[in-house]
Amino acid sequence: MHLSSSYWTALLLTYFLLVASTCEEAADPGPLPEDLTKEKRERLGEILHEAILQSPRDFPILNRGTKGDSVIQQYIQTLYNQATQRIRLDRSSPENNRWKSDREWLVTIIDDPNRFAFSTPSGYFYISKGFLESIQKGYEIYYLLAFEATNVNNQYLLENLSNKYGISTLVDLAENPASYSPLAMEEILEFLQKEIEYEPTIIQEIDEATAQLICTSSIFDRFGIVPLLDILNAREQWRDTRPSYADRLQFLHSLPLDGCGDIKATGAYQKMVLDNL
Repeated sequence: MHLSSSYWTALLLTYFLLVASTCEEAADPGPLPEDLTKEKRERLGEILHEAILQSPRDFPILNRGTKGDSVIQQYIQTLYNQATQRIRLDRSSPENNRWKSDREWLVTIIDDPNRFAFSTPSGYFYISKGFLESIQKGYEIYYLLAFEATNVNNQYLLENLSNKYGISTLVDLAENPASYSPLAMEEILEFLQKEIEYEPTIIQEIDEATAQLICTSSIFDRFGIVPLLDILNAREQWRDTRPSYADRLQFLHSLPLDGCGDIKATGAYQKMVLDNL
């Protein structure tokens, strides 16, 4: 029986499709976003923090040995603990993917006159002395702390890192940090501090979650971003990497939030921070 060429073509095509399908099923898809568990994000934060401590030229840490610097550190850390308490308890997440409730989300102050602030995937928060000197009242620093904590907890920061370096790299870094050079660590830190980008629509989402966090964790006014925008310009790293959007104040006013205070200052920021800088 003679078989036409079209028959053989169809047979070969079917064969190759089956082979390709089998190969795809057998191929390892690699790490997925859910593989970057909060435990691995905590590990990433510890690894990057160690890299910061080993880079005193780029990240000179404020001397905690003096009384004044110690007071500043303790005050900012106390506010951050307060802002992140509900996040760290993490009761709404699956048991196998929760933040360690007893782990402090560490604040580190960088002795640098430039104005910047950034976070790592673990919630470790870094702010420059220059930025602290620009802030005048408690509700301003509280907004900044709550904003960064929301940025970390809601995975906006992690998504940026994943888009830049890939899930595989981040998982591998968390599991095998010794295989990465100091230069690789420096590149990631520079990205977090200076180059990470957020769309204005994402900033609006973070703003909404930040206002809710402030309202449930403090007596402070939720409009602490307003004076921060007045002191920062687009050439400064925090404002540049976390851009504003149109009608921001009106948007914050429109949020249906109860329980928010209208406290802008208790005098503590002046006493604990500005008087000791």
